[in-house]
Amino acid sequence: MHLFEQLIGTQFGLVVAFLLTASIVVLAGIRLSIYGDALGERTGLGSGLIGLIFLAAVTSLPELVVSLTSVIQAKTPAQGADLATGNMLGSNVFNLLILALMALLFPRNFKPGEMKKTHTDSAIYGLIMLGIFAVAFATANVAAMRVPLLGCSWPVLALPIVYGFIIRREHGQLEMVPVPEQHLPAESTLAHMPASRFYSILALLSSGIIGGGILLSILGSRMALPPEQGGFGLEASLIGTLFLAISTSLPELVISFSSIRMGFLEMSVGNVLGSNMFNLLIIFIADVALRGHSMLRQASANHWTSVILILALTFMAGALLRTKTRAAATLISLMMILLYIGSMLLFTS
Repeated sequence: MHLFEQLIGTQFGLVVAFLLTASIVVLAGIRLSIYGDALGERTGLGSGLIGLIFLAAVTSLPELVVSLTSVIQAKTPAQGADLATGNMLGSNVFNLLILALMALLFPRNFKPGEMKKTHTDSAIYGLIMLGIFAVAFATANVAAMRVPLLGCSWPVLALPIVYGFIIRREHGQLEMVPVPEQHLPAESTLAHMPASRFYSILALLSSGIIGGGILLSILGSRMALPPEQGGFGLEASLIGTLFLAISTSLPELVISFSSIRMGFLEMSVGNVLGSNMFNLLIIFIADVALRGHSMLRQASANHWTSVILILALTFMAGALLRTKTRAAATLISLMMILLYIGSMLLFTS
């Protein structure tokens, strides 16, 4: 422990520790997603439900753990609130950017017109939940909006309720699309692995992500320290939006790229949009965990930039998923990337 404290006591050591921990989260997230798909086969839930709901929840596990540990372990409620809120919103921004990257890097497989499900409804559901979050953020200082016992506001409480209705509706609409066995020869054996071994590995991978998430939140807090104390003197909102958000979204990036390379565009899109809905649910969990304080009341107003960016990128993603030509997809993708870069430059200025 003393050696670890010495390592993260310098800026160089802090960066090295952050990159190594992010790598662990990515690798564990990838394997956990594969085991999650096998879990769908073992339980009979089906690949469609796994792709949009379970897989999205699994790949959002790093965001959940980082947000929870941020509000619990942060030195001040305001720092924890900024790290958690920035992590969630920043992850949603980066997830939408994944759709643009898929269109640019895998143009032969990015054919929205061939999808059986356009996912337009998923994008709309994401906007509805974003709207609820915006109302909660705007009314965070209204004491009368507080829910007894839970400590969160009534608009925040609406997030899990609406999410439940969305999942129920999506479950009813999803079609059971079988995955050709030749695409995943290695993973098909997982469904027939002995139960004790299968669930032990599943628990081990989950523990790796949880432990990595806790460490990422600790390192993120250290980055906010002044340079003379080994940190970078960065605002907690910036750390959450950039460093924590991107590192915890890497599982979605890798899994989406792997899926589209194998021709599973619907699974890739469902994972991204489903993860964004689940991430907004994290606000409720983190707000309840920050006992005695309103998380959104403590959060910086800088996060409104991310809210507006998510709104714009979601509309552009909806247009991207309805394109008919490669040229139109390329144009919209480039616009999304430029908007992201420009917004991040504005955020850091």
